[in-house]
Amino acid sequence: MNELFVQTTHDKVAYDSIEFAKFNRYGLEITSFALPWILDGNWETLLKSYKLALKDFDNEMSVHGVFMDMITVSRDDKILGIVRERIINDINIAEQLGAKIVTFCSCFNPSIAMSATGYVEGYKQRQIKFWTQILDSITNNQITLVFENLWDPKPELVKDIIDGVNNEKFKALLDTGHVNIYSQVPIERWVETLADHLAYVHLNDNNQDSDSNLAPGDGNINWNEFFNALGAYGLKPRICLEVEAYGNRSKLENIKRSIEYLKKMKFYPFEN
Repeated sequence: MNELFVQTTHDKVAYDSIEFAKFNRYGLEITSFALPWILDGNWETLLKSYKLALKDFDNEMSVHGVFMDMITVSRDDKILGIVRERIINDINIAEQLGAKIVTFCSCFNPSIAMSATGYVEGYKQRQIKFWTQILDSITNNQITLVFENLWDPKPELVKDIIDGVNNEKFKALLDTGHVNIYSQVPIERWVETLADHLAYVHLNDNNQDSDSNLAPGDGNINWNEFFNALGAYGLKPRICLEVEAYGNRSKLENIKRSIEYLKKMKFYPFEN
């Protein structure tokens, strides 16, 4: 298993990230096929280019799935049909690339939850139904879907859905930046609650003002608490560095800074 994953840029084939991950034996998360303007364009040509670029890539790969306006709990069957089509397309793309993991975000709406009685329970049941049907349609048993917290205020919302789906190919993805912005629950409680469900992490920092995807150490997340919690529960999820370009540095440069920070602090997977 590759414990550390490098996330690519989305606008073109990320040759530099591929070579960096290949040389260092890191995994690779491909983001291009998460975006509607790419999927509505000539994505087949981009897929062919990625296949060619990855032909000698032997490390693990994941695909960042669609997330914009993907309301998987919609009560409108036509909307659900479009969402399902997008998601199945991404799973098929992952299969063609040889990726074993596909990430998808939750669509919990805390504003509706505050004002609509019964929203939370209905949300959970519709999520469980939707993802159970998606998993039943997948013929490749090598692919795992990981379910990412987005605006979720509590980890139990994610845990209850994964428990309800009850499929070993449906696991939790913890986005540390989303927790820092949208949840008042300490990050170590998220780790404790998700525990054995936790298969994948989007590691990024922020200052609780925006989802800025900073390198760890550039925001105010208490990383000692997060990594201590992983260690306390014996968890070794795949860690994907989801940081962006900023400070006159490219995305890959900030990923490299993130790795140096993890090494300096002796955080997993560099604890030894």
